[in-house]
Amino acid sequence: MRLELTTYPVRKVQWSHQTSYCDGLLDINKEELLSTVLEDKKIISADLDIALPGEETRIVNVRDVVEARLKVAGPGCVFPGILGPVETVGHGRTHRLSGMAVVVSATYRPTILSGTAAQNSSIIDMWGPLAKATPFGSTINIVLVIKLVEGVTELEAHAAIQLAEFKVARRLAETTRELAAGETEVFGIEDVDPSLPRVVYIDSFLTNWHAPHSLVAYYGLPVRESLPTYIHPNEYLDGALTKDTRIGSGEYTYTWEWLNKGIVFRLLREHGKRINFLGVILQRTRFEAEHGKQVTAICTAQMAKLLKAEGVIVTRTVMSGANLVDVMLTVQACEKKGLKTVLLTPEWGGRDGTESPFVFTVTEANAMVSTGSTDREYRLPAPKKLIGIKKGELVQLYAGDQWLSPSDELTLDDTCLAGTTDWWGAGKYTRVQY
Repeated sequence: MRLELTTYPVRKVQWSHQTSYCDGLLDINKEELLSTVLEDKKIISADLDIALPGEETRIVNVRDVVEARLKVAGPGCVFPGILGPVETVGHGRTHRLSGMAVVVSATYRPTILSGTAAQNSSIIDMWGPLAKATPFGSTINIVLVIKLVEGVTELEAHAAIQLAEFKVARRLAETTRELAAGETEVFGIEDVDPSLPRVVYIDSFLTNWHAPHSLVAYYGLPVRESLPTYIHPNEYLDGALTKDTRIGSGEYTYTWEWLNKGIVFRLLREHGKRINFLGVILQRTRFEAEHGKQVTAICTAQMAKLLKAEGVIVTRTVMSGANLVDVMLTVQACEKKGLKTVLLTPEWGGRDGTESPFVFTVTEANAMVSTGSTDREYRLPAPKKLIGIKKGELVQLYAGDQWLSPSDELTLDDTCLAGTTDWWGAGKYTRVQY
């Protein structure tokens, strides 16, 4: 599989009578896009706004963030199984608008009022300390604000929110369909020098078995009770992996992050140069019993061994103790099979960094890269502009939590803030000498 990914940078966005792209300028016909969104009768109101880096703007009720991409050649479409039929993607030519994102801010009356299956949301600031800590503080954000009708189920809410944001992203990317110019990179994992180190990437992600959606979907299908699955890394670039859009918490992964997964890009770019990249093993975690955790660990390690890997990189998502046990056991199983294994993960540690960084470890996990702490706290100044809520209204980020005023100065931790947890090494690298 060979994918050409062509980038068209967005430097300015403005409202216009037509939706078009030319030399970094993205013109948007607001009425056209909103009419498409309102075709879904589960959406009773919709609006669009623009949030620019550096402006004192706060976006609330954030459910997801996505990059505008379009399949212009090859099988399938971007976001297969959602915007089109299920066909294997990752081949052909795909266009992307870089430097901008579509943010969806959505409200609805939930039917699950407590627990980890309940809906939640997060905040994005376009200035101040939060803007420096998230990739979405430096992108030009087209914010889609929607409200759903009364009586929707949780799964209906997810589907309506996701389809609306993806339709807007696709329409914006459509502006590049006939353009020839653009910076193009070619990605693939064709045969290379057999003497190069053989490396496989294990992408371990947490899923919910007890919720309407499992948190992560593959080709639009929520991943539940599955054993490891081998995929081509190009599938990430065409949106084969998506999220539960009811869950907007900052500790979870947004669709934009699946599309722009830094570790996948780096491994693809090093293929044939420093390594022989063999592909990706998707590993569903959060098995409830020890037996399941052991099975997923040895199955994942055996798959890597059958691929004749020599080295393994493992990452994870969500600061779940159950997820961490599965991942650590996988590291252990890989090492026992003679595979040199590196774990890339954020850590706990407390506000001052003196607490235990992990709740479970194995002696074989002796090569780890920290992507930072998940225990950070941010003092956020009051904004001049709010998107997603009217001034004076309150917002509840988590079911059961207290209501807060986003118009005010706030003190919040990572879980409430979009994009601040770095799961895959996409943030700024720093070093501390002890």
